[in-house]
Amino acid sequence: MLKILVLGGGYAGLSFIKNLDSNIAKSANITLISNTNFHYKSILLHEVVSHRDDITIPYSNILPNFINFINDEIIEIKEDIVIAKNNQYDYDILVVALGFNSDDFGIKGVKEYAYSMVDYNNCLVLNDMIEKQTNGDIVVCGAGFSGIELIGNLAYKFKNSNNIKLKCIEAMPMILPMFDSDNALYAKKYLEKLGVEFYLEHKILEIKRDSIIVENNGNQGEIKSNLTLWTAGVKGNAIIESSKIFDSKRSKVEVNGYLNPINCNNNNIFIIGDCALVKDNKNGRYHAPTAQIALKEGEYLARIINAKIKNQPLNKQFVYSNQGTICSLGKDCAIGVVGNKVVKGKLASILKKLIELKWDFKLKGLKALL
Repeated sequence: MLKILVLGGGYAGLSFIKNLDSNIAKSANITLISNTNFHYKSILLHEVVSHRDDITIPYSNILPNFINFINDEIIEIKEDIVIAKNNQYDYDILVVALGFNSDDFGIKGVKEYAYSMVDYNNCLVLNDMIEKQTNGDIVVCGAGFSGIELIGNLAYKFKNSNNIKLKCIEAMPMILPMFDSDNALYAKKYLEKLGVEFYLEHKILEIKRDSIIVENNGNQGEIKSNLTLWTAGVKGNAIIESSKIFDSKRSKVEVNGYLNPINCNNNNIFIIGDCALVKDNKNGRYHAPTAQIALKEGEYLARIINAKIKNQPLNKQFVYSNQGTICSLGKDCAIGVVGNKVVKGKLASILKKLIELKWDFKLKGLKALL
């Protein structure tokens, strides 16, 4: 019986499982390995930090009975075998759908004094720290998607507090570089009204216990911080770097049009999600790792495996087209682009919640669909 091993039960891994042909899936030995017993919606980690929202769904509620689940911690990936903390697992087809890690870019003090949103349990700890913060300065480093969603939620949480100051440091001249200037400016003004102080064009040089050393226009300065939250960058999973069969950059692996890692001799290994570097054929740049592309990669890979098992050719390579992006600015406000349409305010917030509910529906209908 064909052994299919899936590492990681995030958006990419579950999307792959969901889109497998049910008859094929039942005829194969499919195993999902995860270091938790639950799937968590990583796009909502900022809500765990700010409000301790439960964003988890137990795998027992969403995996069909013929999927084997193993709770184990992956250590290294080798040709034909995966080494884990409690066992080792062989495979015929390997799907690497591991998540991300925070990237400190080698900046001094980040590991020691800054806190990142890495996973659900880690974010529960950050929420405890937030709840104990009755006064002082909370600083978010990075004004990209994750940083703005985080500080937007914190701004709403502390909107009636005179004792907490919220600050956001960004090296670029404007926040949210993935949006046009009008959308980004709208978000900045909205958050400033809620009390957020922005330090744009401030390059972070060092994180200290109670401050952040920055450079602006060639001049060094110091920004006070009682709690520093790091959202300035992510990289792939550390397991990628520890696995010698891959050529990696920042713990990510460039994949070809069929989602196989380049410079790897095994065409039965596939990488999807945060660890995959997927090139845009139009501009030659790598697509940003998002939940949306992870879902599409999972769908495509399921078609590859369906065809492979049926001994059918699959000539069409993976091509990704962004369907839109929505960034939350707090409880009832967001900005985004859906198709070619710009959305702002409460409408954008409602659309974002509907997108999240759609994923819930797909997951909870997984047993029935397979």
